[in-house]
Amino acid sequence: MSTHWFKTLIPALICNSLLPVSAANITEISGKDCRAMTDAGVMSSAAPVQCDRLRQVQFKYIDFQGQQHNNGSIVVMDAVSPYVAAIFDRLYELEFPINKAQPIRHYQGDDDLSMADNNTSAFNYRPIAGKRSLSVHAYGLAIDINPKQNPFVEFGEEGSARFKPDDGAKYANRMKFRYGKDERQGFAEDVISTFADNGFLYWGGFWNTPIDYQHFQVSRNMANLMSVMPTDNASQFFDNYVTWYQSCKASYPKAYAQHKVNDYVYYLETKLNSESLSKTFNQSPEKVIAAIKLPLQVSPICVKG
Repeated sequence: MSTHWFKTLIPALICNSLLPVSAANITEISGKDCRAMTDAGVMSSAAPVQCDRLRQVQFKYIDFQGQQHNNGSIVVMDAVSPYVAAIFDRLYELEFPINKAQPIRHYQGDDDLSMADNNTSAFNYRPIAGKRSLSVHAYGLAIDINPKQNPFVEFGEEGSARFKPDDGAKYANRMKFRYGKDERQGFAEDVISTFADNGFLYWGGFWNTPIDYQHFQVSRNMANLMSVMPTDNASQFFDNYVTWYQSCKASYPKAYAQHKVNDYVYYLETKLNSESLSKTFNQSPEKVIAAIKLPLQVSPICVKG
């Protein structure tokens, strides 16, 4: 594929892909809802993003009985909200079933209760399960979908597996089609590309231990960066992130199919000779913002070595 073709592709994608048109409704977090989040332990003054940087995305979905609902609701960072809306629009078009989706404040911030109710959710100011460091959920940059069909699996020293929620163990076998059995639906494997095409490249099903089939996120480096960026810059950064990925996907389909496409963070770190984009931003925000505003340049750097 010629470099010239790839260079003409990026401007076209920038014009056509940014701020996707969506049937979902994106709203700011009201003062009432913010107080409810704080009372439920979902929000704190120590959270890396506050209510003014969060948005509620309301959308339609199809449940596992084929019934339509118009009350799906998920809370995410402002900069990614148009793309999260596009994700759930696409899931609706695909008739990908979702059991239910409501903000995790309805479960008092208890992730175990939300998973047990097979609830799809996003923002929650909490640490990673079993650790002290913050989850990417605390930035509004991670989404858990159908936890029952896509359980969290952790392993003991002797290889014993523990599933969350407990009845997620029924879905340890990840085959969608099996002899003599009904087709299984709601598996995250079916929508990896939908999430990736809208900026959520990192899936917990790629991990070795634990395995978190329900979980899609951006990288922690990105979360740290976007949380300290002004909203306008964070939005432009994420627009570029999605455009870069879509360009790489179109130009290197084999690498895309093998999940070997470098992301836009890596592109910028290479361009700026930076070991960590978020650290570079903390030291010199104008340097990173200037790089974000430059036209994207095509390079084989798209493909992981």
